[in-house]
Amino acid sequence: MHVQQIDPSQLSAYAKIPISFEVATKLEVCSINSGLGGLHLVEKPCTPYVKDYDLLSECQPLSWEQQFDVDAWGLFVAFDKGIYVGGAAVTPEMEGFQRGTAVLWDLRVQPDARNNGIGEQLLEAVVQWSIERGYGSLMVETQNVNTPACKFYSNRGFVLGAIDVHGYSEPLVQHEIQLMWYRNFS
Repeated sequence: MHVQQIDPSQLSAYAKIPISFEVATKLEVCSINSGLGGLHLVEKPCTPYVKDYDLLSECQPLSWEQQFDVDAWGLFVAFDKGIYVGGAAVTPEMEGFQRGTAVLWDLRVQPDARNNGIGEQLLEAVVQWSIERGYGSLMVETQNVNTPACKFYSNRGFVLGAIDVHGYSEPLVQHEIQLMWYRNFS
């Protein structure tokens, strides 16, 4: 297995890598003293269901070129025996996000290839891309329904920087809580 950078002309192949996963637990936000004493995330089981970010039209990789200048992005794929088994997309600093911070826009690994270090290798490529361009940190957005992703980022040096319980208005995700993770490079 190896990771390499691709150009936007290969987004159609990248988009074929599934991002869906089974939700079996959620991170619930519990406030202490109505929030004045802080917030605490508690992992709780839920009725299992499949979550697929690609069902949200603005999240699907084939829609990125209509929304953004993807020529400035870092696009990476992981190959195994000539097949795309993972992908990652990182953007330069974006308006509305912390200055000097690159944004990990997408990280996906084929379901049958997960838990084999592919996500970690893709993340390392994203970190290197960000450092080479002078960014001091990397930000990634997750949701409380993606407990495995939250644990993945937490275990790789990311710190939870923001929790927005009202972060989404789209009907498919309005019940989800937005979690923003940051990793500083210095």
